[in-house]
Amino acid sequence: MKKFKSTTLLLLAMFCPLFMLAQEAGDETKKKNEFNASMNYQSALHFFGRTDSLRSSGLFPMLGFQLKGGLYAQGNFIFVQNGMQSTAYTGATIEAGYRFPETDHFSGNLFFSRFLYKDESTLVQSAIKSQTGANLSYLNKILNLNGGLNLLFSDKTDVNASFGVDHLFLINKGMNNAAIALAPSFTANLGTQQFSNTYLERKNVLGIPVTQRTTENITQFNILSYEIAMPIVFVKGKCNLAITPSYVMPQNLITTAGRPDLSERGKSMFYLNLSAGIRL
Repeated sequence: MKKFKSTTLLLLAMFCPLFMLAQEAGDETKKKNEFNASMNYQSALHFFGRTDSLRSSGLFPMLGFQLKGGLYAQGNFIFVQNGMQSTAYTGATIEAGYRFPETDHFSGNLFFSRFLYKDESTLVQSAIKSQTGANLSYLNKILNLNGGLNLLFSDKTDVNASFGVDHLFLINKGMNNAAIALAPSFTANLGTQQFSNTYLERKNVLGIPVTQRTTENITQFNILSYEIAMPIVFVKGKCNLAITPSYVMPQNLITTAGRPDLSERGKSMFYLNLSAGIRL
């Protein structure tokens, strides 16, 4: 099954508001056009806990630009490493979108992404050609509420949704133009799953019993995973560093008896995201 997309880029997108909150604590400047770049690493590539058989890790350099009005564009380059190969370029993504003006209680964005994978890519998500969607957060002092809705386009169209909560702890007392942000979170990810079911059916044709093979295509909307994460972000001036320990628990894996090649592979696992970036 190669119709799934890695959560890596989604996690990186989630970091952006966190960086901005921490940045505001140490740099009260007027909104302006911004250039940003970062180097990101994920210790285990997966899509809602679904993985390939090689337990790959990934390195993701990112370049982006955002206009002060909220329009933005960014590109990510994907380098994959596993037991069968050293770190090698396997594709890129291009994203454009609009970030809503931030208020005391709401933040969010609209986006469209195009995926450019090499033909021989072994990534679980390499069948996906593009994606579009929206994210929205309701912010308050007790618990932030987060939601997202995405459409994934390959030879078929899948729908993904996410619902989560987090709480931001901001530490900047006594820190000169610097801040530390922690945001423990819990997220439930849902989406459509498309698969075929083949069975033998016995019918009477002109009074003669006949057994025929019947295949039906099935689409179900299920919970795909639960995920717990603890982003820890340090911001100093225009630079930021982040580490995010995460634990993902895949749900409703599709399996085919006797056909591991047609079954989803995945299990609950711990992994890390590391990031270092700059905003100019």
